[in-house]
This record gives sequence, C-alpha cells and structure tokens, in this order.
Amino acid sequence: MPLTIAFYSFEDPAYACARLRVLEPVRALGRSVRLLQGAIPRGPGHAVATDILAQADLVLIQRYFPCPQTAQVLETIFAAGKPVVYDTDDDFAAIGPDHPFHARMADILPHIRRTVRRAHLVTVSTPVLAAVLAEENPTVRVLPNLLPDALWHPAPPPSRPIVAIGMAATATHHGDLAPLENVLSRLAGSLAGKARFAFYGCPPTPEAFPRASIIPFAPDYPAYAARLPRLGWGIGLAPLADTAFNRAKSPIKWLEYAVSGICGIFADLPPYRDVVVPEETGLLVGPEPAAWAEAISRLVADTALRRRIAARAFETVAAKHMLSTGVGRYLDAWNTAAQGDRS
Repeated sequence: MPLTIAFYSFEDPAYACARLRVLEPVRALGRSVRLLQGAIPRGPGHAVATDILAQADLVLIQRYFPCPQTAQVLETIFAAGKPVVYDTDDDFAAIGPDHPFHARMADILPHIRRTVRRAHLVTVSTPVLAAVLAEENPTVRVLPNLLPDALWHPAPPPSRPIVAIGMAATATHHGDLAPLENVLSRLAGSLAGKARFAFYGCPPTPEAFPRASIIPFAPDYPAYAARLPRLGWGIGLAPLADTAFNRAKSPIKWLEYAVSGICGIFADLPPYRDVVVPEETGLLVGPEPAAWAEAISRLVADTALRRRIAARAFETVAAKHMLSTGVGRYLDAWNTAAQGDRS
C-alpha cells in the first residue's frame, strides 16, 4: 500500500518551493506515495478540504499555510490524530524589513511557531535552519533540496570568445547585488570585448549595466530549469548579504549553476560554505566588492580553471545532489513520521 499524504500548502504548484520539497519527490517515488491535495487553487485563493484526512497516513503542512485564516483548519487537522509534518526552507522569523513577506509575517509567524511546536516532525533544507527550529521542536530532520532529474538536463560548459557572466535570482535579491554594482559596473567596462553581463530575474540598477542582458524571471520552475542551461553562461554569481535569513537558505544556486555547466562564484556564507570546495567546485568570496571583481577577472582570464571548476561541480552534483540519488531520504522521513517514530 502506498503512503498516503494529505498535503496542505499555499505555494503555487509550479513554483520552486512546492516542486523541490514535495511535488517532485512524490513524483520520483512513483507508486510508493499517494498525495492528496488539501489546498486547491481556486480563483485568487484556495479551497481547503479536510475530508481527505480520514484517508491519510500523514499530514504534510508547508511553509506559510499556518496563518490566521487557517487557524480552525489546523485545529481540525491536529484533532484528526494523524502524524503531522511541517516543512519549510526559510527562516520566516528572520525576514528583514526589505523582504516582500515582512509585512505579512507579524500575523502569520505566531501560527507557524504554534504549528512547529505541535508537529510530529519538522523537515527543513539546511542544518542552520534545523538549529533555529530545534528551539521550538527538537524533532527536526534535514531534507536537503535536490534537483529533479525530470526537470534539469545537463549542459556542457560553453565555448565562446566572449564570456557571459550571469546572476539568476528573484527580484528579492537586489539587496544582495546592490553593494557590488559600482565595482562590477566598472569591471564590465574594462572587460568589454572579453565578457558581458546578464541578469536573469534580478535586474540591476539600469545605469550600472547599460549593455547587460536582462531576462525576465520565470516563476514557473520547470520553465526556469529548461532555460538556465541554455543561456550559455560561463560564470554564475550568487552574492548574499550576511543576514540571519540568508544564512538559513539552501545552496540551491550552486546546484543549478553546476548542472547547467556554469562555474560559480558564491558568497562565503553557510549556504555555500557547507557544500562548495574552494577552487574545486566553485569560488567563495567575502563581502568586499573588490574581491568579487578580482574573482570574476580571474575566471574570465583563465579558461582552463573556469572549465575545470564547472566540470568538478557538475560531477559532484550529479553524484550526490540529484533527486534520483537522494529521494529515499524523503520517503524515509515521511514513513518514519507516519509510523509514529520521533527519531
């Protein structure tokens, strides 16, 4: 018999969080798992169903489903007596005032914390986030984000006379890019004819990169996964401001750049420090803008190094970070919770 999960989430099913954390793992597990949708998109909102609880072995609640509007639904869920797993890949308590979710969090956060405390198991994407939520519930398990093989198709490193330097991110990362803009803008001028800049989803200040390629972001994760490897980037940038919220993030950009044949330069912070082997699977750079310019210049000039790092990163991700090789961790966690084991 398949493990039957009642799934409650307000995440768009096409977006990365729902795809990476639930929908693609369930898809990869095939007949081992049956997913029942408890929150069905309808118009601008969702229709929430609780009649599925009787069929479920396990209830899986994701991210910000706990909120004032679902308080009564959550009481019904917990009263059903089924094991409950709460899953998240963000530290919502650490969201800064410049984040678009900040204004909403004051009302939502108490409901998230209450759900975390009551959950049978909490699953998160990183050890840093696990340590944060362990203060509310000691039964926390790290289920790392893995790239779905069905969506990501490897691309060889590009071989072009002009090196494309890109940054793929949502617009919420503009604050991470802003401190680097002046230095990188000057670098773009000095590298004219050797390199060009491109921004996929996180447009810079227009006057800083007047000749850069600006690509609208694809919130549909399968569309994003199909396009990034085809952009022909030689170098990928992943700057991050040093904040508690960013420290709890997952190294998803390293995975995506690696499988796309892109040599990455990453902020020297826990999301990337935990997975990137410096000089082998990427470069780690501190917050100084000049250090980012130096790292970029080095990779533009050294084609062999750039390709060697890209190849090694690809090999590492292909061997250890694809869904086909790690999806069993998801099934093990869900089965363990469904059986009532809190280990």
